Amino acid sequence: MAVSPAQRASYANDHHTKIPFETAPRHLAGPGDPRHITHALLAAGWTLTSAPGDPRIALTGPDEGRHHMVIDPFASGSWWRIHSVDWTWNASFGRMVPAEIIAGFTDRLLDGPRRGDTGPWEHMQKAGWSVDLRQDGTGEALSPDPRLPIRAELRPIFNDSPDHLAWRIEAKPEHSGPPIWQIWISGPVPDHLMAGLAEQLVSTAPVLRGMHDLDHYAARQENSPLTPEQAVEAHFSRIDAARARARTQRRTRLTTRLPAPAAAPASPASSRVSRP
Repeated sequence: MAVSPAQRASYANDHHTKIPFETAPRHLAGPGDPRHITHALLAAGWTLTSAPGDPRIALTGPDEGRHHMVIDPFASGSWWRIHSVDWTWNASFGRMVPAEIIAGFTDRLLDGPRRGDTGPWEHMQKAGWSVDLRQDGTGEALSPDPRLPIRAELRPIFNDSPDHLAWRIEAKPEHSGPPIWQIWISGPVPDHLMAGLAEQLVSTAPVLRGMHDLDHYAARQENSPLTPEQAVEAHFSRIDAARARARTQRRTRLTTRLPAPAAAPASPASSRVSRP
């Protein structure tokens, strides 16, 4: 299911009057536009499966619907819920998690593993986070932001079951106060999804938000060199690239699944046995 002309026009109409500002740090930039995620999924072949008029948005991935995603504005905690079709793993993201960070996870659902992928802990260490890994496979990390760091923890879901681990990631004042947002991921989530999420968590690149966007938490805003029209075109370029990558992957899978051509039958001359 591609992004329709009407969906493109709606996005452009919503953003053509918003003066884009570079907003940092990204983990305090607020949720942004959820279409940063959903348009890329639709362009890559995901299907909208929620009922018309339902404010909850449900999307199902291709390839026998191996993945599902729901955006639920009625939820008291996590607005975004993503899980494998057999529920071996599931991920939830709070409303205030920036869309660019969630896209680190969802984009890798589309792209799959990459050559040279490293684990999430390696991404955090390279970015200067303090990382404490334990022999039982658990660990925790803290970003270097002195005011509102990101804390990532991999721990057992149940205290007496070290074989079942879950990620809890949150942006929270270091000494007191409730978290600004939380991420919870449980089950054997594929490594490349966590690698994509970690890449966006540790990135120091600013994200685009509208001037005076109040739905953020003490982030800094500076003038962007992009005009509103250029910011909209950057979004369209992103979803067009997602569609192109999905097409390439489908062609690759089709090629690898096609049976090998049958060998040509031997000619009578070549099959004749010579006699002394």
